[in-house]
Amino acid sequence: MKTIKLILLILVVVVINSCKDDDKDSFPEQIGQVISDLSASFDTLNTAMAAGATAIAPNPADTGMIRNKMAELYANSSFSENFSFIDEEGILKIIEPPAFYPYQGSDVSQQEHVIRAWTTLEPVLSEEFYAVEGYYATVDLHPIVSNGILEGGISTLFKPEDILGRIILPYVSGEAFEMWVMEKGGVVLYDQDADEIGRNVITDTLYQAFPELIAAAELIDAEKSGETTYSFYQTGTTTKVVKKTYWDTWELYGTEWKIVWVKPE
Repeated sequence: MKTIKLILLILVVVVINSCKDDDKDSFPEQIGQVISDLSASFDTLNTAMAAGATAIAPNPADTGMIRNKMAELYANSSFSENFSFIDEEGILKIIEPPAFYPYQGSDVSQQEHVIRAWTTLEPVLSEEFYAVEGYYATVDLHPIVSNGILEGGISTLFKPEDILGRIILPYVSGEAFEMWVMEKGGVVLYDQDADEIGRNVITDTLYQAFPELIAAAELIDAEKSGETTYSFYQTGTTTKVVKKTYWDTWELYGTEWKIVWVKPE
């Protein structure tokens, strides 16, 4: 009898582990690939920005050297709109490339990411916000610290849909599934339907007729990864479909982007 019970216990464990393996196998590999590509792109960017901050720290008054450093960072970036030196008072003192010179002198001291970076003396990836340049964008900001004293910071401005589109489109081109990205809080950073970029899935009136989608967005917002379903329009149409959904979270400096994979059932 003990032998039979032991065999039954082993069979239960095997079945449970098999189910876990099936769940793992069903999770779309493209999500992990997008997260890996994002991490690689930002690793390159942040390594360059950290090196720039280190170079500026000994002499933050050398405007010629700082401008050259901003121009160098911009020349080597594949998705940034501009690079700026922000002084310790929160003023955009130097910006490259030249198209953004009119914004030099802007006061950004009350922007949430500047306050956070100046307070913690640590790098920050902002949430999407309306920039002084006149459009919605995101900032990666590295404070410049010398002997424990804040000397300003290096900031790069970019549109999330640019880097996300560049990474995601090769994975979804010609496929039956789609991918979209929202930041924590519900704002869509990237979608194959450009009209949805910048909308908040949880609060925007576009989604109010789809409570399943709002519930899914709230779940995606709350959990690091998982799977669910929701009803919404097929991309580019007014046809309603049920979409099988998986997601995982990419994180940088405490800021979370939810990478969402969907496919009509």
